[in-house]
Amino acid sequence: MGILRVALVNAGFERGRKDVIVSPPLGVMCVGAAMTREGYEVALFDWSGLDLDAERRESLEAFRPDVVGLTVVMGTSILRSIEISNWGKKMGAKVVWGGPFPSVLPEMVLREAPVDFAVIGEGEQTMIDLAHVLASTGDPKTVDGLAFMHGKTLIRTAPRIRMTDLDKLPMPMWQELGDLSKYLINYHRRKAIPMVTSRGCPGTCAFCYTKSMWGYRWTSRSAEKVVEEIQLIMKVDPRITAFIFDDDLFAGDPKRIFDFSELLISRGMDIKWNCEIRAKDITRELVIKMKAAGCQELLLGVETGSQRLLDKLCKGVRVEKIMEAFEIMHQEGMKAIAMLMVGLPGETMEDFKATDKLLRRIKADGFYFSLYIPSPGTAFLEESKSHGFEEPKDLNGWAGMGEFNVEAYESRSLSKVPKNKVDAMINREQRRVRRNQNWISFRNDPAGAMARTMIRKMSAKR
Repeated sequence: MGILRVALVNAGFERGRKDVIVSPPLGVMCVGAAMTREGYEVALFDWSGLDLDAERRESLEAFRPDVVGLTVVMGTSILRSIEISNWGKKMGAKVVWGGPFPSVLPEMVLREAPVDFAVIGEGEQTMIDLAHVLASTGDPKTVDGLAFMHGKTLIRTAPRIRMTDLDKLPMPMWQELGDLSKYLINYHRRKAIPMVTSRGCPGTCAFCYTKSMWGYRWTSRSAEKVVEEIQLIMKVDPRITAFIFDDDLFAGDPKRIFDFSELLISRGMDIKWNCEIRAKDITRELVIKMKAAGCQELLLGVETGSQRLLDKLCKGVRVEKIMEAFEIMHQEGMKAIAMLMVGLPGETMEDFKATDKLLRRIKADGFYFSLYIPSPGTAFLEESKSHGFEEPKDLNGWAGMGEFNVEAYESRSLSKVPKNKVDAMINREQRRVRRNQNWISFRNDPAGAMARTMIRKMSAKR
């Protein structure tokens, strides 16, 4: 066989999902770049938010792939990936699934879906090694980080050792992605795009789905490489002057963030950005430096205000530290965003009252409330089952588990707190945030704020 033609597909989610942000297919962009450097012919297909219609099938068929690789996450991405995999098999291609879902449930994937191989964990080198084996009719058992069926027997090869130096990877395939318009986000009067600079998280959160991919180790690219990728993206699309760092934990190393901020300042780069950070890593010096470098907001995984639940979730943080982190951010004028979970297994009214009290205390500038969803391969799955969760037995079952919207609370919650209590808390916080935003708008532009208020009132009367 000559040079393999490799189609890398992001099946994503169906059109119209309000709880899913359309993001560049960063995983396959990295795998594709690594395979291209090794001489393989690679094509990217990002179909998230699009119908899987004849046009999509024909575009894949026109590439004539030898290998079809898909990145798969829990939820309806599974069903979409099955459909695309069937297309690939009919074209005579080998089908490979990678990503968090096949990493934790490879046997279910291989027995139920039209899949030849499941990549477990980090994908770049595994896909390169597998492609070499397929091109030379070698033995896939020699490829680390792989699972496949031999007859009715599951074969799982040696674990793939995580990369320690991500700077050695080529830049993701931004130039090959085409028009970036659908990924652009309005952010502080700029056009922003998500990007990823690190992998994993050193935390031990018992609910974390991505541990199946990365374990408990955090690796990152250097500050210099991050700036280099930012400059590449801005060259590909000059409209982009803001960035949403979509890492599991962008601020895994405060020194890297300090160095990154210093680079942006020293090079006079006028960008705006945000990132997730742990409360325990917040220091006044770091917040001041990040703000000077264009950081507009910091997102903290608060989850709950109950110390009992924080300990059960293995968050490794005290409520007092969360309050201290928000106080520092407020004092330094950094927008502070709280991310919380509702519907946690075994949550009592006392736990809920503790969360309500914490929210009143920290006065977050914004928040994200998401519904807790039990995930395969997590330590908290057994806890969820003890509170009534029935673990899906097949791919169809897991495909129905990707709804994180609070609107699904009544049917999915494992908490003892009634939905009307949760709704009241969320509505109160929404009103408070709106009042604060209106006040800031009025303070910065009194005439404009008054005009906008009048327009809204007039529109409401129509």
